[in-house]
Amino acid sequence: MELNPPEGGADWVEIYNPDNGERGHQRMDGRDHRRKLGRKSSLPCPGTILPAKGFLCLQRSSSWNHNDGGYATLFSASGDIVDKTANRQDTMNNDFTYGRHPDGYDTNTDGDWGLGSATR
Repeated sequence: MELNPPEGGADWVEIYNPDNGERGHQRMDGRDHRRKLGRKSSLPCPGTILPAKGFLCLQRSSSWNHNDGGYATLFSASGDIVDKTANRQDTMNNDFTYGRHPDGYDTNTDGDWGLGSATR
């Protein structure tokens, strides 16, 4: 999750499918939750297929950027929460991002998330 990209970049969230089979979604919805503004920005992905061990990057224009931190939530077509990032803040304006290490590591704790060099 890139919260504060270098000049000219845009915030983005990368989704990883840790399963051994593909995941198909009629509607996958990711939302960016901005801590201070309380805004939500939906990123619909109709007909998205994530291959086994594959990645999908959701990105908007630089107008979506915010430097006050936040988190992203991935919802299923039925509105159930599929996954959620930790609530983080990034003030460095560089190519470091928050992510799970290794990819797909998920114990449902805040400690799953670390800061590292962007690998989008």
